[in-house]
Amino acid sequence: MIDQDFDRTIDPFEWMPGLDAAPDFVRTPAYTDLLHRCDAAYAAILTGEVLNYRLVELKEVVDQYTELFEEVEKCLKLYEGFDRFYFLFDAVFTAYLFVEKKGWDAYFALDDYSKFDMNDERHVINWLRAYEALNKEIAYYLHFNTDCDCHSKTVYRISHIGIHVNKEDLDKIFQFSTLYGEHYAHLLQKYMTISWDEYHALTREDECYYVRDNLIYYILKSQNKDFSPFSRYPEPPLPPLTRS
Repeated sequence: MIDQDFDRTIDPFEWMPGLDAAPDFVRTPAYTDLLHRCDAAYAAILTGEVLNYRLVELKEVVDQYTELFEEVEKCLKLYEGFDRFYFLFDAVFTAYLFVEKKGWDAYFALDDYSKFDMNDERHVINWLRAYEALNKEIAYYLHFNTDCDCHSKTVYRISHIGIHVNKEDLDKIFQFSTLYGEHYAHLLQKYMTISWDEYHALTREDECYYVRDNLIYYILKSQNKDFSPFSRYPEPPLPPLTRS
């Protein structure tokens, strides 16, 4: 009798062994069939240039294996035999959502940028504030490439497991990230009230440590206004992209 109350995933940071890890576990026909389909899908996803994708290829993988993934999700709390497919597909799906959704978000942010006179500093600051969250999320995924040693001219790493996407599919994301970073750096240098030596000397015990590179903090400070909410604690990590 299977204990339906068992949940090996109750601790999201350390999953317990599945029921199928027990020496006396007996595979049912349904379990065996699902395991074979997961193993076949895992091998198929890794076929060819390992984890190098165009956006259209990511979508093909997502379309082909979403139903299988949803089937695995229903029994994930009980069994561990499907984990490698689950984690690989989840990473591919997350990469697809990032390139597709954030690519469109970047497109609209750039379009918004083109509608204002950016020689007026107020418009630049308003644009930076409006798209601050988008910039942070994009930076989170692009940062994975800093650990990549392939130095490719055609693909860019956007995943912790090494998924690379063709740079052409990241064009709008790159454009937005570069434009945002250039404006932010320019204004930060203008409004920053501490030197770079002082910046690097700050520790977590210093009151302004977590806002030391926050442009809005310095702008409000220059206007004798409070930065609120003021937090002495770092921001939590970005949540994974949600499926819809």
